[in-house]
Amino acid sequence: MKNKFLKNILYILLFILFSSSVHAGDLVNKKYREQFLSPEAVSNYYKMQVKVSNYFSRQTSAGTGLIESFKGSSINSYDMFTNTFIPGARGSLDSQSFTYDGAIAALSYLVCGQPKKAHDILNVYRHEFYRLKYDDSFGLFNSYRTDKKGFQGGLVIGVDGDRMHVGPTAWVAIAALQYTAATGKLDFLPFIIDVCKWIENIPHYTLKDGQRGAVSMGSGWGPNWAKTYSTENIVGHYALLKMLKQIYDVKDDKIKKIFSRRGYSAVDMNKEMRAIERWLMEVVYDKNKKTFNVGVNEKGVDKVDALDTISWTIPALGPKRLAELGVDPFLLMQFADKHYLIEDVIGKEKVRGYDFTNYEGRRKNYKMVWFEGTGFHIVAMQVMAKYSHEKGNAKRADYFRQKAIYFLNEMDKASALCGMVDGALPYTSKKPGEKQIFTSFRDEWEIPRGKKGQWVSSASSTGWYMLAASAFNPLGFDRRNVNYKLFK
Repeated sequence: MKNKFLKNILYILLFILFSSSVHAGDLVNKKYREQFLSPEAVSNYYKMQVKVSNYFSRQTSAGTGLIESFKGSSINSYDMFTNTFIPGARGSLDSQSFTYDGAIAALSYLVCGQPKKAHDILNVYRHEFYRLKYDDSFGLFNSYRTDKKGFQGGLVIGVDGDRMHVGPTAWVAIAALQYTAATGKLDFLPFIIDVCKWIENIPHYTLKDGQRGAVSMGSGWGPNWAKTYSTENIVGHYALLKMLKQIYDVKDDKIKKIFSRRGYSAVDMNKEMRAIERWLMEVVYDKNKKTFNVGVNEKGVDKVDALDTISWTIPALGPKRLAELGVDPFLLMQFADKHYLIEDVIGKEKVRGYDFTNYEGRRKNYKMVWFEGTGFHIVAMQVMAKYSHEKGNAKRADYFRQKAIYFLNEMDKASALCGMVDGALPYTSKKPGEKQIFTSFRDEWEIPRGKKGQWVSSASSTGWYMLAASAFNPLGFDRRNVNYKLFK
């Protein structure tokens, strides 16, 4: 009798687990999502959800609740002042959580049907945002330690030091917006508004007519970030404002009351979005190349080409709005294929995908598949397929759809070739030795080196792999194809 009772309880638990998994897996409309997957990927989609969820669970610090961005990194750190490698006691990037990666992990949990875990990550950042920093201001640092807590339970800054850039903080707010729309819960809305107000108070670009343009990168060690303007960061800010305005427009008294108490309205959001659009078109859009430059610094416009100036701009502003501004989104996608599409080898197998930049941007004779970037460029393809379909161009829609399938299969192939636990992906297709340097651009961001030359798993690459497989655009609300509770 006892065994039969326990057996029935087990069946009930399995039914609840299975039911919630199926419901959760359909955050994105199943029919819409599956058009961008190969038959094999369709059959493996829910298994992929489980594997990615397990991966992020293993990357979560029990002490801080933060996601560890990389695991298994080399103990050797390169010292730019002495031009030597210095060994440490542990992996140089282990126990480091980059704030942007935490946002991507929260978004991944959402599409994997685990909003509670997304909430837990976002809640850590919400509390940290309101802790006073060195200059008596609020904000989030670009990175934190995962293995220790600071004063009164706060977080300890990570390898990026005291840098507080707009982009990572905006991404946390974007993830919180997607959580808000997906669950219909409003507990993060005051925090999201406060992030927007925080960004408004950071120094902005002054346009030729004296009007306010887009926001600078922020503050911290290194260059004068208050006079440095990043297209990547600014596009993220635009997406945040555009999505927040859509929530503001929902006819709900509780939402209106939150905005009123925060002293923030559609007027504020529209003003910032217009300033960003002017900056994009008047300052960094290159009419000859038909693409966006990477940004502006104290020397002027930085004409380096970068994948994310295309792959994030299209999902954030939307192809329709870009066309209204005078930017051809189809030419943007062509530029990406011409300048960033490359082929590399993992083991003995060829893998195709997208690089950070071109030769002019790196000035080095090597290329690499940037798996994070390839993931978000797949999302741009999915957005372009949808746009083409809406414009009645079935041929172009199918072209982008087939490309999205192809490159997601390339990411699947790379995941299998690297053979890491739970199908995780490394940051790029390069596997540096313990004392070997590959950089993303000319002098920036060394590709993580693995312990004894092994692969290092990347939270951002693995997260974007999941988002691309889900046909989920985190930089916009797709009300037609995503089951948002808030907009019902």
